[in-house]
Amino acid sequence: GNNSKIELNTAEICSRSDNEVIIWNQSFGLECQGNETAVEELKQQRVVFELRRRKTASFFSKLSRSELVGRGEISWKSVIESNGMKIERFVVMGETKDPILEYCNKPLLLKVALKIQASKLVNTKRVEDLCECRDCRRCNCLDYEAFVVACALDEV
Repeated sequence: GNNSKIELNTAEICSRSDNEVIIWNQSFGLECQGNETAVEELKQQRVVFELRRRKTASFFSKLSRSELVGRGEISWKSVIESNGMKIERFVVMGETKDPILEYCNKPLLLKVALKIQASKLVNTKRVEDLCECRDCRRCNCLDYEAFVVACALDEV
């Protein structure tokens, strides 16, 4: 929420030729916590994924920003309204101006899995003050888990 940005850096991948498919398999896990009001706010938010790369090497490359290669998004509302409050899908990463990637004539895809888990709300006093594990099923909290599985694929 609150238009926060979280940067997840992957391992650096180098392409060997123009026609070679670039694939990497890396997972990220994010966990957030909130109440019912937070869930309602979350329904109006979206997750934006940006695929970026370093600019070509130059003397000032350490000072320059990365280039946007592709961008895709998923609304949290679609996750909340899905069966089991979880989705797994390929996100098309938008148009690219990169001549190497345009040569492939295939869209950049990002495989994403998102899941929201809500624990039962129980009217307890003081237990939540004593318990820090948040896994005892007695705490008065709502847990979200978002597992982002990211891999760029050449085709579905």
